[in-house]
Amino acid sequence: MKIPWPLFLAWKQLFPTQRKVSFFSLLAIIGVALGVNVMIVVVAFMKGFQHKFREDIIDAQGHARAIPLSRTREWPQLQQELLNNSEVLAVSPYLQGPLLVQKGDYHSVPLSIGIDLSSGTSVLPLDEFLKNGQMRMEAHDAVDVTPFPQSKSMEDDVVFVSQYVANRLGVRPGAILRMGKSKDLKDELVGVRVLELGSEVPSAEWKLQYLGGEEWRLKSKGLEFDAKMRANNGRLYAGPGTPAFEVLNNRIKLEIGAESTYQTFRSSTIEVFSPVMIKRAQANEMVPPKEVRIGGIFEVPWQGFHAEAMIGSYRLLEDVRDATGLCDGMFLKFSPQISNHEETLHGFCEELQLPRSVNWAFVPWFVENAWFFDLLKFEEYLMILIMVPIGLVAAFAIAIALMTTVLRKIREIGLLVAMGGARGSVGSIFCLQGFLIGLLGAIAGCGLALLFIRYRDSIMSFIVVRIAGDEGKSGVAQFYDFYSLSVPYPWESPESASTFLTFALFAILVSTLAGLVPAWRASRMNPADALRNE
Repeated sequence: MKIPWPLFLAWKQLFPTQRKVSFFSLLAIIGVALGVNVMIVVVAFMKGFQHKFREDIIDAQGHARAIPLSRTREWPQLQQELLNNSEVLAVSPYLQGPLLVQKGDYHSVPLSIGIDLSSGTSVLPLDEFLKNGQMRMEAHDAVDVTPFPQSKSMEDDVVFVSQYVANRLGVRPGAILRMGKSKDLKDELVGVRVLELGSEVPSAEWKLQYLGGEEWRLKSKGLEFDAKMRANNGRLYAGPGTPAFEVLNNRIKLEIGAESTYQTFRSSTIEVFSPVMIKRAQANEMVPPKEVRIGGIFEVPWQGFHAEAMIGSYRLLEDVRDATGLCDGMFLKFSPQISNHEETLHGFCEELQLPRSVNWAFVPWFVENAWFFDLLKFEEYLMILIMVPIGLVAAFAIAIALMTTVLRKIREIGLLVAMGGARGSVGSIFCLQGFLIGLLGAIAGCGLALLFIRYRDSIMSFIVVRIAGDEGKSGVAQFYDFYSLSVPYPWESPESASTFLTFALFAILVSTLAGLVPAWRASRMNPADALRNE
């Protein structure tokens, strides 16, 4: 294959035969590569944050909310109509409002949400929220084996509170510790694991003993409780007020009489007051507060969700607010065909609202949080605006270096023209040099960006620890959680590929344009004057 002579000369000026690499070429390529790397990484991370916030908002609010425009008791009819739609996967009616909760001398006024889970599937992933908020007890001679709380344990006298409320009131859900010799053993060696711990389980010491076959024995000396149990589909349960266990299917044969000791701690109770109760008290009516038990502590990843919050059953909120039959709205979850595209989701919400526009409004998640994503977009554009001059600085450096090369090679340029080389071809040598620098720098920059994305956890951990220390690491992760950040590679996402391609082409274009002035200067030289140049 015959290489055009301007391209051959441009390559040889950048990478002379006598040397493996030119210092100017290496410096220029590194400059372009660093600029491309910074621009790609920042934009990729910003898009990763947008994707993460999108998922967190959907988890906290659903794909959309149906909001009544006036107080109505006909919402069950709408709920059934929505559930009959094949594109609607789940509907969770809710009541919400501030309630006063008290524990001794401590009080809090959380935003309280009563969710109706009677339809079976919840729009909000409550189990995941409870798992995120799980607090483990630390003990010298015991290990915390408390199972994760589950939304199905939420009854009319059981509530879930946020970490902020739990700390403010000094409350916690029930807990169970494994004591004695078995504390250091894995569940597989004990033969069972704690499956459920109801909020009604009292504080007591329990002994679980293997009797052979499918038979076990659970006893508590303090409670004067003693019961034999048989595993039912692997589940051991002695009745209300006792922890439930699961028999593990493992190859380790348990000895008859093998025993493990557990200590349970009953969940805290709090008193709930509503504005209705306070008004009745002011009217000299005796209205006792509602006493509920803490079933779990939840943590919602979306920072826009209220830090001071409480989640209970729908009937609990109906009772304390005296709002029987009312509904403040519904969380909606749609099929992926609808929810994956914002335009489709918006059109589907309008389709649902059209025949019900008098009484209901259907608001998609991105409309309700438009201000937040507009802010993120503005931040992304601002970062690009700040970083683009980095590429321009590299372009100016390339232009200056190429202009210096033109001044140093005036005689060689004149000789090329005198030998019959077209002025345009001679000038294109310097444009091609800029193009080659941009091309190699863009490739190197994309490679650096891929490495940064691949090892982002290690890199960000190193940076955050050096700036904020180990104590501040969790605080930074609360708002910028790099560890759960989804930053796709270009072959995994068209949007990511577009980001890589855009900034690579930008670098090549700017570097090529940087060679225009030197190329124009070289093409206008008079060969006779150039050859006489000393």
